Amino acid sequence: MKNQTFRRELLLIILTALPIIYLLINWSNLPHQLPIHFDVNGDPNGYGSKLVFIILPLGLYFLMLVLPFIDPRKSNYDIFSSTYFKLRVVLILFIGIIDTSIIYNILHGVEKMGFLVPISIFLIFTLLGNYMGNIRPNYFVGIRVPWTLNNDMVWIRTHKLAGRLWFWGGLIGIAGLFIIKNPAVVMLPIIIFITVFPIVYSYIIYQKIANQQ
Repeated sequence: MKNQTFRRELLLIILTALPIIYLLINWSNLPHQLPIHFDVNGDPNGYGSKLVFIILPLGLYFLMLVLPFIDPRKSNYDIFSSTYFKLRVVLILFIGIIDTSIIYNILHGVEKMGFLVPISIFLIFTLLGNYMGNIRPNYFVGIRVPWTLNNDMVWIRTHKLAGRLWFWGGLIGIAGLFIIKNPAVVMLPIIIFITVFPIVYSYIIYQKIANQQ
């Protein structure tokens, strides 16, 4: 078990380090300010220090490393430890790919990210949707509203529904980006629906369970 934990953590450390190493190798060839925020069309609309590309991946790694130790419901992390590891991999890969793509584009004289940003967002919804149904009640990961945190059954049912919505919503969104030219037209309704509907659903079933008691 300890060997498996060590191998998992080593993988996460490597995935975190790779984009940072790529940045450091090309440090002197990059401007002091890099694009760190993009609109739905992939055009940069915010800039920041190169240090952001070090702080962000490291911050994400250490944040998700300590969360299971400070969560009041830390015992539940043992139940979904495999899922939590996969969530960490997905999020670290997401940050790493975006950071590496930005650096690569700047080195080659390109600032516009094109469809990479909206496609990446939908892809992460799809990947996370695979694991949402396995997340157990906690205070940091998942749909954390009063109704899910106060009732384990509401939590489980909400996350199973959200998992399906995120998975299919992400796939539909990716397909839609190749059909509709305006990414905002695709992204806004899908993201609003797949994030808001599970919250509404959680409240409805919470009230239903409460009325049955």
